[in-house]
Amino acid sequence: MNVIQNLLSAVSPQPDGDFVDKLNYCATTIGLVLSSAFITGWSFVGSPIDCWFPAYYKGWWAEYALDYCYVQNTFFVPFSEDKAERSYNWEHLIADKQNTTSLKQTNQIGYYQWVPFILALQAILFYFPVVIWRLFYGMAGQNVTSLCNTCTATEGNEESRKSTISTIAGFISQKRNRNLVVKQLSGFQNRANGSAVLTSYLFMKILFLINVLLQFFLLKRMLGVDSYFWGAEVTADLWAGNEWPETGNFPRVTMCEYEVRNLDNIHKHSVQCVLMINMFNEKIFVALWWWLCFLAVVTLSNTFYWFWRVSGTSVSKNFIRPYVEDIDPKVKNNRGKLQQFVSEFLSPDTVFLLRLIELNNGKTPVVELIRDMWRRFNTAVPPPYSAPPLLVKDAAPLLKNFQDETEM
Repeated sequence: MNVIQNLLSAVSPQPDGDFVDKLNYCATTIGLVLSSAFITGWSFVGSPIDCWFPAYYKGWWAEYALDYCYVQNTFFVPFSEDKAERSYNWEHLIADKQNTTSLKQTNQIGYYQWVPFILALQAILFYFPVVIWRLFYGMAGQNVTSLCNTCTATEGNEESRKSTISTIAGFISQKRNRNLVVKQLSGFQNRANGSAVLTSYLFMKILFLINVLLQFFLLKRMLGVDSYFWGAEVTADLWAGNEWPETGNFPRVTMCEYEVRNLDNIHKHSVQCVLMINMFNEKIFVALWWWLCFLAVVTLSNTFYWFWRVSGTSVSKNFIRPYVEDIDPKVKNNRGKLQQFVSEFLSPDTVFLLRLIELNNGKTPVVELIRDMWRRFNTAVPPPYSAPPLLVKDAAPLLKNFQDETEM
């Protein structure tokens, strides 16, 4: 139980992504872990498989057969199949051999003993993208989780809050604004500068999308079904009142064949088994299939949406403009100043982090952060904003003052 609690606490939602990210790595992972734990507990506490044995089976013999049928695969034979009645009739063993072999190959049930591991593997795959994301933004020197948590903690006294906001604003904008004057001297703007965190986040989005699509392939192979739309087919059968005896979907009653060597002879035995665990497997996997459909649509839409949000400076400017206009109404008459603020002072990572802070902490800390950055921008780059690049000798005092300020 402690292991499960530790796992659930490890996948708790963190303020380093949006709602769709939390659906993938938190909600889905927790659901899969709980389902895996339930099936595992039922396998140990309950009876995942019971078999009907003839009267001449002794206690140890029945025990051996039961264990064998659990670890090996069973196969489903519809009750309308006449051959099933003679599958354990030794007089017709040779005649039924070919038919039974065909049934074993086409209707084999080989997943019930692996369900806890399948669900655990799926949980790992859903959590893997966010691990990569956190590893990458840690390597980039931006602890996004701590950053958003710090913004939440700024609701203290006025002086402490302003100091914290100023520190955060300087930290998330330092990679771009330290080189601002140098860019003006050369007249060159590196558009790719300061986008490591953003690129890592988009990479995580792609991993989430690939993973949710991969889950359909994984379930198809693990469950041995013929179609990727098996979840809809099972749901349609249940809605129409067609239960497992007719459809063979997650059958509760299966057949098990095993061989016993006795000196020079090999005796083949067939028994009928009840897979009680399939009552739960059906509900879990059908619900999971529909959840994956929902998650695939949401993740695909969200991924395209984020790529559009970071597609260019104009989109970033539309995000920043309302905040700056509230802070400095005069900027409405000076679009060049706003353009320079977004394109040169704020890096793509800075705008992205501001978006995450808005998603997780609201607009209040974003207003204060942009206000502090706007002040730094006006200090570093005084008007006129449409003037040509400064000469090196004219920019030296400005560069020194700006570096002194950012080091404070």
